Amino acid sequence: MKKWCCALMMAMCWLVTDAQSGVSSLLWQVSGNGLQQPSYLFGTFHIVCKDDFQITDTLQQKLLSTRQLYGELDMDTPGQEMQLALKMMMKDKTLQQLFSPADYKQVSDSFQRITGMPLAMFNNFIPFVPMSLAVLNSVACAEKLQPETEFMKIAKQHQLEVLGLETIQDQVDAINTQPIDSMVLQLKNMLLNFDSSKQSMQEMITMYKKRNIDTIYGYMKSKGVGAEFETELLIKRNRRWVPLIEKAMTDKPSFFAVGAGHLGGPEGVVSLLRKQGYQVSPVSY
Repeated sequence: MKKWCCALMMAMCWLVTDAQSGVSSLLWQVSGNGLQQPSYLFGTFHIVCKDDFQITDTLQQKLLSTRQLYGELDMDTPGQEMQLALKMMMKDKTLQQLFSPADYKQVSDSFQRITGMPLAMFNNFIPFVPMSLAVLNSVACAEKLQPETEFMKIAKQHQLEVLGLETIQDQVDAINTQPIDSMVLQLKNMLLNFDSSKQSMQEMITMYKKRNIDTIYGYMKSKGVGAEFETELLIKRNRRWVPLIEKAMTDKPSFFAVGAGHLGGPEGVVSLLRKQGYQVSPVSY
C-alpha cells in the first residue's frame, strides 16, 4: 500500500529543475557549510518497470559512502500498510455516494477492467486510493519495482540505518488538503481516459530515464500544475524536510532518496539547501 500511495504522489509531484546550472542529473552531492563529509540527494520515480531503473556502481558507491539512508517514509517500519489504509478511510460517506449513479457505473466498470478488482472493494476509502491503484496499472510492464526499496536492500545488507523524513500521517494530511470533489473528478477523468493516462505516464518515465531536468520541468509546466497543489504537496513538505536533512547530514553522512519532484524549482530541496549555505552539485552516475 505504501507503493500505491507513493506512486500517485510521485505521478503528481515529479518536476525537476536545476535553476542555477541547467545540468541534468538526479543525483546531487551536498557539501560545505561545516559538513565533514558529503551527503547525497537522489530523485526517484516511485514505481517503474524493472528494466527502466538500475542502481549503477557509482550510485551504489555514493550510497555506501554514507552511514544512513532516508526515504520520504521509514521504509523499514513494519505495519505501515495497515496504518495507511485506516487513515484513508471515510467516516461519513462512501465512494459510491460521491458519484451520480450513471457516473459511478462508468467509473466502476472502467476500474474493474483496468485493475481486475471491483471498485466496491474501496467504497469506504477516499478516491485517492483507487486512483493510486489505477496509476500502478498505467505503468505498462509485468514486473515493477520501487527504487527506494532497492536502495533499502543495499543499505540493510551493509548495516546502514534506514529512516524517514516524514510519517504516514504527514503524507495523509498532505493528500487530504485536496478537496474530495477534486479527487472525485481526478479519479473519473483518469479512469474514463485511461489510454491518455498511460501515455502521459510513459512520457514521464521516458523523460525520467533521460535525466533531462529541463525537459521534465517543461513537461510538468505544460500540464498546468496548480499553485495550491504545488504548495501543499511539494513546497510545504520540502520546507519541513530541510531542517531534518540538515540535522541528519550534521550527525553523519546521509543519502536521501525522495520523489524527484521535490528536488527542483525555487522552493525545491536543492534550492533550499543552497539558500542555507550548502554546495549542492549534480553528480554523473
